[in-house]
Amino acid sequence: MTSNLVLRQVPCDSIRVVGRHRRDMGELEVLAESIATVGLLHPPVITKDGVLICGERRLLAMRDILGWKTIPVIVLEVPSIVESEYAENEIRKNFTPSERVAIGKAIEAEIGKRQGQRTDKGLPVNCPEVEPGVETREVAAAKAGFDSASTYERAKRVVEKAVDEVVAQMDVGALSISAAALIAEQPPEAQREIVQMPAAVRRQIVRQLREACELPSTAEARRIARETGMLVADRTGRYRSGASAEEREAAKEDLDAIWAVTRAVLALADTPLDPVELASRLEYWHCPGIRAKSPAALDWLHRFEEAIRENTQIS
Repeated sequence: MTSNLVLRQVPCDSIRVVGRHRRDMGELEVLAESIATVGLLHPPVITKDGVLICGERRLLAMRDILGWKTIPVIVLEVPSIVESEYAENEIRKNFTPSERVAIGKAIEAEIGKRQGQRTDKGLPVNCPEVEPGVETREVAAAKAGFDSASTYERAKRVVEKAVDEVVAQMDVGALSISAAALIAEQPPEAQREIVQMPAAVRRQIVRQLREACELPSTAEARRIARETGMLVADRTGRYRSGASAEEREAAKEDLDAIWAVTRAVLALADTPLDPVELASRLEYWHCPGIRAKSPAALDWLHRFEEAIRENTQIS
């Protein structure tokens, strides 16, 4: 299969931006400066009719900031892709993941348009018979150079939800599509922080995000907890139980009491206060019942210490 990619120089005013809804174009001045100094690494992609498929920011930077009247573009025949006149590895090699998402969407639209044709006119020759829904997505994914429909959907999610920095990292290969999709689910500022971190730290964060996604939802965690009688962690990192609200409140009070007593024991062990001096100073403090309760506390500590000594599992 020979290359069908055509690079042309076309007037900026001849390129039509149709049905595009991106509101935040990012820092176009920075992009324009990069194009002026480094060159245009990835030309915008248009159809033979001049409709922009991808590269809107690059078009605006060259047209509105650099003032170019004509620009280089790649002319891509979407119907030809559908009819398998392009090799899928050719698309994968020549376009970034975000560009291939735009191409995939154009393919889906083309397939949908063909399915909507009059049945008495028939489909064009070589047009794949594609069922609506999942089948359409799978064909679009393959023809746009993605190895699976799920990878295509993850790349879509990055393009639709991620900040520019994450999309750029995905496009140059610094982030895998799956890692970028996980980061894209975070708030914008968190996304920017993650991509600025060292690669090793970023990989660790992505690993944690992936593990969190594999955990059940809160409702699912509670269902599993009810069935198993065990505490189950959910995607928020909290442990859920199958107990009722009253049972959970009782358990919380029990845990609070355990925590308070444990801290008290540790505080006694670490206190710099001399016990004899403290006893002499208590007459100036309002501590009702301390004389009567001290023997009970001492007895409790003796029994606690014996139980701790017998339990070899406690460090």
